[in-house]
Amino acid sequence: MNPYKVFIPVIQFIIDILIIIYLFFKFLKLQYEIHDDEDNIILLLENHYKALFLFIASWYFISEKTGLYKITNSDFLELIKKIIAQIFIFAIIVFAISGLKSSYLFDNNIAIYFNISILILIAITHMVADHYQKQKLSRAIFIDSNSNTDIVIKHLSTERKIENFGKFIKHPIQKNQYKFEYEKINNFIEDNNIQNIFLSLNGELSKEVENILFKFSDSKYLIYIIPDFSYEFYKNSYLCYYGTSPIYYYKKKSNFLNRISKRLFDITLSLFIIIFVLSWLVPILSLIIKLTSKGPVIYKQERIGLNSKPFKIMKFRSMYIDAEYEGPKLSSESDPRITSIGKIMRKYRIDEFPQFINVLKGDMSIVGPRPERKYFIDKISQINPNYKKLHKVKPGITSIGQVYFGYAETVEEMAQRLKYDLLYLQNYNFLFDIKIIYLTMVVIIQGKGK
Repeated sequence: MNPYKVFIPVIQFIIDILIIIYLFFKFLKLQYEIHDDEDNIILLLENHYKALFLFIASWYFISEKTGLYKITNSDFLELIKKIIAQIFIFAIIVFAISGLKSSYLFDNNIAIYFNISILILIAITHMVADHYQKQKLSRAIFIDSNSNTDIVIKHLSTERKIENFGKFIKHPIQKNQYKFEYEKINNFIEDNNIQNIFLSLNGELSKEVENILFKFSDSKYLIYIIPDFSYEFYKNSYLCYYGTSPIYYYKKKSNFLNRISKRLFDITLSLFIIIFVLSWLVPILSLIIKLTSKGPVIYKQERIGLNSKPFKIMKFRSMYIDAEYEGPKLSSESDPRITSIGKIMRKYRIDEFPQFINVLKGDMSIVGPRPERKYFIDKISQINPNYKKLHKVKPGITSIGQVYFGYAETVEEMAQRLKYDLLYLQNYNFLFDIKIIYLTMVVIIQGKGK
């Protein structure tokens, strides 16, 4: 293993996609030459960009099933099996798409050569990457122990996968020992240049260990979980083996591919809403808002976003002007500050629609913890300091907290809703976002906003 190997799957995925794109146009030019057709790159792209997009998307979703980009310590044969499974399923899709466009995409012979070339090049690059991933550890620390810990240590030493050890910390019985105190362990790790953390668990995942996992997962360290016989699979972990001993490689799912797909989705959906919804909704609501109350149509307010940076959130104004002349105040269901049209907009969350402009600008995402004002953040943080962890991701138009908890009318309720947003922070991925968007649409249709 290598301290930088967490970046290898991302780099490998990008290399694989570049290989597919290169071979796609290479064999497409060959196909056109066989039929004596014009084959300049611009024409090929115009005619076949949809097929190329389908190939790339298919490759990604197949890899999620085959585990081609999952970091494991599997042997060479296992790697080859994954590559063959990946190419086999991908080849079926290539033949299917080519069949639908048989007159000007790949014929059967070209499709065969296309897939064989992908198999050869990708197998070579993955074997090189696999060799690099298996470089030995520089330093490791073992926290606590169970019936499997010594077996893992023996295997790592025998296979020379660890050059030298950090201090072995046993779970304390006496007072004033390490326990699972984050600061003491973190200081030791930094002082001794530790790059790999092994946590031995005894029984189910305890809250204190889960907190350490969450804190260390934001750092540069590689984290491994050594289970005992009663340990159940933890959803943010990937199973691998050292010898016959199971190890769970812990990794939050906020990886590069998730961030890219999330941003692409944000841009696509926000553009769609701006062009096909806001283009006619803004003139209509502008007229109604102006007729029913004085003040601007769009209301801007400073909120705290990614990395604690402030930005101006945009909303259709749903309150009378100077609604907070006495200072910041949360709204309630029967709030007299809300205008008549404001009540309708809030009920169906129409007032939030201008935030798609915030999404397009990059200040927000479609799904993410709702952004708050610094005034309320300071108050929530006094109740639960974990709130500031939410600033590690972009705030969203909708959130799991809004779907399952709803609007908060007090700071205490905001602190209660926090547990839902922290859950999202540890587990978010593209499919989870789609689920939250679907549930949000249900809430909108039922008019449960306020």
